[in-house]
Amino acid sequence: MVVSGLTHLARGQGEVGILTGIANYQGDLASYNTQDGLKVLVGPVFGVHSGYELTGRFQIRADLLYLRIEGDDALSDNPFSRERNLNFFAPVIQLAVGMDWNILGFGAETSNAFTPYGSVGASFFYFNPRTIYQGDKVSLQPLGTEGQFLEDYPDQKKYSRFQPSLQFGGGLKWKASPKLILAVEGMISYTFTDYLDDASTIYVSYPELLEKAGPLTAALANRQGEYLGTDPVVVPTGTARANHESKDLFGIFVLKASMPIEITIQKFKIRQHNNRKPIPNPKF
Repeated sequence: MVVSGLTHLARGQGEVGILTGIANYQGDLASYNTQDGLKVLVGPVFGVHSGYELTGRFQIRADLLYLRIEGDDALSDNPFSRERNLNFFAPVIQLAVGMDWNILGFGAETSNAFTPYGSVGASFFYFNPRTIYQGDKVSLQPLGTEGQFLEDYPDQKKYSRFQPSLQFGGGLKWKASPKLILAVEGMISYTFTDYLDDASTIYVSYPELLEKAGPLTAALANRQGEYLGTDPVVVPTGTARANHESKDLFGIFVLKASMPIEITIQKFKIRQHNNRKPIPNPKF
């Protein structure tokens, strides 16, 4: 028996590029205000992008992003939220994969130089909520501002800074030249955590946190005294600090610049040949 391999070359179009834009968070703290003109808290987005065409209408994609989100009670229209006086910012590193639907068709198989598109996907990201206190940057998750590290509150679980999300969005693509694809895109990441801003459930009273978790945790769990210009405000343990029933999300708006590339894949096919000679039937 002889085994031979047959090589077949499959070609498809991919793309690699960079992107930049802005990010915005939505959660328990305010990130915009419309009282005296529009004020929106946005952070930068930078990243790299890649894609591969399955057909003229469908493309798989992968993005690696760095972005920054922030929120601040000072922007809230609600006086009770302003008095709560919480704020945060968080760097986010996100690896996202998904699929684009090029509505009019796009790429090597079509002559269209322009198309709107929709996109769905999922991501895994790392975030680190921080705040400024007495001139220093302080990471909030290790403090346990809602009693996460106290034995008296077993229901207050430590949250992970590594989280998944589902993504939905879309945009416009334009083949500016044979070597350049431009796109503008908006994408929303729906997360499964309510702690992008480190605020979700209840207050633990200031004296209790001061005794059991230390002065820094107590000071940053309840910042009403800073707003009022008074000594720390004592809020009874169990008082709502944020709305735990809704999850946080963030969105990005970016400009992409990509270079088309041809991807060649070698495929091997195995054939079997039997080289044994037949044995003749004897004649009597």
